[in-house]
Amino acid sequence: MKLNRLRCAAAAVITASICFGCAEVRAEPASDFETLESQLEEVLLDSLGGRLDAEDWNALQAASTAFARDLTSARAKGLWVPESAALQNPEPAPAVLATTSARLEATLQHTVALEMLDSLNRGEIATAQAWRALIALPKHANAIEGALALQRLGGNSSQRDAVAELLAREYLSWQATRVREKLDGLKRVVLASRANPALINARTSEIATLAQFPPGILTTARLPQSQAPVPDTTGLNASAAASDWRAFLEQYSAWQKGWEAMLPNLLTTAEVERHGRLLVKLVKLVPKEYHNGVRDGEIVVPLEFREAKSFIVQAQQLVSELSGAWRQAHPAAFEKNSGALTANLEETERLIVSKADPEKVEASTRETEKILGRDFGLTAQPFGSGKGVVEEIALEVRTSLKNSLAAAQAGRWSEAESLRVDAYTTFDTELEKRVLPRDPALGLRAERSFLDGEENFPGIKALFDQRKKGAALEAAFARTLAAVDECTALLKVNLSPATVVYTVLTISAREGLEAVVVLAALLAGMRGAEQRVTRRRVVTGAWLALGATALTFWLSRSVIVSLSRFGEKLESIVSVLAVIVLLMVTNWVFHKVYWVGWNAKLRKLSKTSGSGDESRLEWLSLVMVGFLTIYREGFETTLFLQSLILESGMKWVLVGIALGAVMVAVAGLIIFVIGVRLPYRKLLVFTGVLVVSILVTFLGSTVRLFQTVGWLPIHPLPGLHVPPWMGFWLGLYPSVEGIVIPLLGFAYVGGAWLFVKWQALRRGARAMREARATESFAAHPALAKRPPAV
Repeated sequence: MKLNRLRCAAAAVITASICFGCAEVRAEPASDFETLESQLEEVLLDSLGGRLDAEDWNALQAASTAFARDLTSARAKGLWVPESAALQNPEPAPAVLATTSARLEATLQHTVALEMLDSLNRGEIATAQAWRALIALPKHANAIEGALALQRLGGNSSQRDAVAELLAREYLSWQATRVREKLDGLKRVVLASRANPALINARTSEIATLAQFPPGILTTARLPQSQAPVPDTTGLNASAAASDWRAFLEQYSAWQKGWEAMLPNLLTTAEVERHGRLLVKLVKLVPKEYHNGVRDGEIVVPLEFREAKSFIVQAQQLVSELSGAWRQAHPAAFEKNSGALTANLEETERLIVSKADPEKVEASTRETEKILGRDFGLTAQPFGSGKGVVEEIALEVRTSLKNSLAAAQAGRWSEAESLRVDAYTTFDTELEKRVLPRDPALGLRAERSFLDGEENFPGIKALFDQRKKGAALEAAFARTLAAVDECTALLKVNLSPATVVYTVLTISAREGLEAVVVLAALLAGMRGAEQRVTRRRVVTGAWLALGATALTFWLSRSVIVSLSRFGEKLESIVSVLAVIVLLMVTNWVFHKVYWVGWNAKLRKLSKTSGSGDESRLEWLSLVMVGFLTIYREGFETTLFLQSLILESGMKWVLVGIALGAVMVAVAGLIIFVIGVRLPYRKLLVFTGVLVVSILVTFLGSTVRLFQTVGWLPIHPLPGLHVPPWMGFWLGLYPSVEGIVIPLLGFAYVGGAWLFVKWQALRRGARAMREARATESFAAHPALAKRPPAV
């Protein structure tokens, strides 16, 4: 039990900065808990031996009183205080004491869980983490997900209910598994002829208490209270008292099934199928990872060896989670093969730890696959859809990354890069865009680990471009794999509707306002009645872009999903077109003389449009300018929203879109209607500055997309630290390409300005020469006063 808590505490070390405070804030309750649990175990052992040590009994009473003083949750006090009242008995009989101690050990776990949940509800994250670290875990428990959720989302009031639900379900899963472990363990003790009536009374009381979860925990987990009848232990205790162990075992089977029926059903039918698929995939991957990591009893690739161990432990966790469903869905198969399945997995783990011959590991996993397929009907079919497939997606990403590493270490760089792009594309379209609304810093850090990395920690693509092998490359892959695991754990927490609406509102409003600003700058040079037709063409393109965005959004549920692996490449192409549009817009905004030339062209188009003399290309160019200005933003928004639809459904996404549309419409009204009355030059300067900033951002984002899909190399700048927010908002990234190319936008603006000024000076000089030649300057005193042009 203490070992299990140490494992939970080790998981909580992930939150090191917060847990440093936890150690001080909750040091006394943790100490009192340890003392109480130690005394309960001591008294239980004494009582099972038919004796009662007065000193131990007094110490237990004192420990219980001290622990009760530490409780701050009304629900926890309401559970512990009545149950611990039995400790006030001055001289209990050893048999009664054994039952009481065992029951209190189970009650202690429920009490700690209630304290954890109520601390979270009060926003006391450090306290909740400290209580959580005291919970006893079953074998092969996964304690990482809850730790990450508590650390990253617990402080967010809009996400607090979702985190509490995750923690409650996590606790129920742990304790349900412990109940099954204790049920199986008690049966083995009886079969081994090591049981006595006192032990039976104590263990059945502990199991009964542990399996009856407090209503508060079930409510938080959104699960109903079990309606199954509580199994009666009278017959079992009578058989044990008479030492009739054959009759005991006959009754025990029904008693065990009764308690298993009482346990909460934490997995839906879809989740059972999904967990089964994942289990088969993990078992299939174990021998491959082990074969790549171990040769002749020596570890040759530590990462592959660690992955093999990790996968077999995950497989054992899944078997534990699925056992309850299997008992009901496949009772005969479970009764017959569960022992062999568990033994095979444990044997595989032993072989891996001892660095045995890879053929033995493969033979062991092959036997496990046979049981899963033959007796439970499990296959490694492709993963389905919906928000619950993140583990399967993460497994696919990890597999592609590991294969990429193996190819790179073997010098097959083209194959390695292709696998890296495949892994990143899956990560980006399925995981990263779900992570960004929850934890932008984590999402961007994970993304950068695939590409250029961070200061002193180069990314995978940066090392590929340098053809680096060995430990540095393996360390880069390890960082990426760790980031993927962190993202996966974070996504186990459901997004609340409020968070979904806010996220969609932020995305749609930001992208929509960018489009409005660019379109406003575009139309600023098309004022006046003579430009009406020209403006109409551009606005027509903008309306067509809105329609195309709506169509893209509708198709995204079918066609775009099927093209998800090409999402980055499609976005790259659209981004290039958008940059071209912005380069033209920048000229219109900043270069007055050049602007005049464009206006002359636009006036010509507006005049010819009425007579039908304009070419189809000229007509189409005006429409495409408006279209691409808007559709670039709409396309990006559509791709981003797909992950939110997967997680929360269409309803709340549409609410966020509607609110964002209202904000954009108001901004458009201010800019296009009220803004018409604003001073022309001030509006021009204001929109011009915004357009240049957007141009630089688009250039940086496009460079990043090209690097992502492998169309551009990455040359990191190790000494340059660029905060992640600068990449997100300004498109600047710490690489030669990520800094130089966006800044070329400024160079373009300045160079075009100088070029236009030079042309203007040449035209002015030529005009004066012509005036002098015709002696017409005498009619213009202003020209006569100016010095001749050089």
